[in-house]
Amino acid sequence: MQRSLNPKKLQIILIGVLVTANFVFAQKKHPEFYFYRPEIDYGSEAISNPFTIFLNGGFDILRNGSHQNNGETNDIFKLDYRTGFSNVWDNITSPAYHISRYGWSRFLSEEVVPTSLNRNKAQWVPNYGHHILGSGMLWVRMAEWYQFHKYPHPYFLSFLTTTAYQFLNEALENNHSTITNVDPIADLLIFNPLGFIVFHFEAVRRFFSQTVRMYDWSLQPVYNPFNRHLENAGLQFTFNYDLNDRYALFFYYGIYGMGGITYSLKNNRHISLAVGTVVNRLNEHVIRHSRIITPTTDGAIGFFYDRHHSLMTSILITGPRRYNLRMNLYPGFVHWKWFRPGLFLAFGQWDGFKAGITMYSLPIGLGGQL
Repeated sequence: MQRSLNPKKLQIILIGVLVTANFVFAQKKHPEFYFYRPEIDYGSEAISNPFTIFLNGGFDILRNGSHQNNGETNDIFKLDYRTGFSNVWDNITSPAYHISRYGWSRFLSEEVVPTSLNRNKAQWVPNYGHHILGSGMLWVRMAEWYQFHKYPHPYFLSFLTTTAYQFLNEALENNHSTITNVDPIADLLIFNPLGFIVFHFEAVRRFFSQTVRMYDWSLQPVYNPFNRHLENAGLQFTFNYDLNDRYALFFYYGIYGMGGITYSLKNNRHISLAVGTVVNRLNEHVIRHSRIITPTTDGAIGFFYDRHHSLMTSILITGPRRYNLRMNLYPGFVHWKWFRPGLFLAFGQWDGFKAGITMYSLPIGLGGQL
């Protein structure tokens, strides 16, 4: 089946993107901040900015050993950016052609409409969780960050930030593939714009900042100059719903999907315990000239300590198939005068022993491996 380049089709797609972008960019500045809290200068809140969001989101695919243990490199200077960017662009600029190759029924039932919880047919789960809720919240949060720091056109800059990290992550996930890949079509052309539109409404922002509260508890990226790996990069979100003055339901979402309970201590401090699963490997399949990615999961348990819902410590244990322990201490957990480092430690079957240090004022830290 030969495909001819259709300029009209491409123009229609680009016009649609521009219309959506103009809808987004036209928003006025808001006097109230829903997700960005500039008064907090410690923990995960202090290090969440456009630079760490780009690193955590763009290189999320490399964590937990999945990429490297599928036979690929984690050397960020040897990743196949060219092929990944080219193929993602080809797919999102010719969506009808690639969806036809994949199958419209399969695309709608697996990527768009929630029809199955079978992990091999439920690609819609991260589309709703990551791209509507996660990207929608981060789009508002980064716009508030740009607005607070007096950048012009904060929603435009936030649109660029969130779209850039999404595109990079899709390109790295695509890797060497040059065939049909419908995942970025669903993510970049359907669910990301839906996230922007949904979080355009004040009622949605209030709901996810006051009722079911969302927080960005992403990781602390660390660069290892010895093997040129970017360690400990990844987006993670939490949801809290208060049951009473002491207890709240807790959900931790990213490559981890864990539910549990939050207990309130004195002085707006909280501890949370959650159990669930983690995606520890992405498996590639080729069916009808189309690339399909399915996850392999393992068990996971997590312990978290926060101040004012800014994460100070996380301890994550996964197993039994791929046993790993990961600990993050965020800036402010330990400090001496002006010195407020963050620390990252990991040990396990895939990780070996890794350690890193981050600084409050820098978007990336330094690490090593034994």
